[in-house]
Amino acid sequence: MPTGDRAGSDGDAPLLRDGASTTLVNPLRLPDIPADASRLVGVRRAVQEWASAAGIPHTLTTDIVLASYEAMANAAEHAYRNRPGTIDLLATCDDAEVLVIVRDRGDWRPPPADPGHRGRGLLMIRSMSHAEVEPGPDGTTVRMRWSRDD
Repeated sequence: MPTGDRAGSDGDAPLLRDGASTTLVNPLRLPDIPADASRLVGVRRAVQEWASAAGIPHTLTTDIVLASYEAMANAAEHAYRNRPGTIDLLATCDDAEVLVIVRDRGDWRPPPADPGHRGRGLLMIRSMSHAEVEPGPDGTTVRMRWSRDD
């Protein structure tokens, strides 16, 4: 995932339209987030602020923030299994679509057949977005898409 700037610092950001307003918004690039659930609250807040700056409607922003947070929490809890690691987040949008990518460098663990009272994170992510989960030898990538028309 690219490294670089937080929202608002890229000089060549696209102009985005939401209804009558036009917003200048940059991709949100957050590389090397410590895979520690206690550190994710600040990232969640950054995604919320970025979505607001992009003029994304509140109900869609809620889904984006919740699904992104769940993908990061899954990586923090499952990908590294009590060892240090990092998570990358990239959020972009244009007039038609919002895309959030969450990537870890840990190990994939397939969901259990019976998750009990836990283990519903991927179901939740998929219910809120058009999600693709790509496990691989170098980690897992979760791509979540939302139409701005939703």
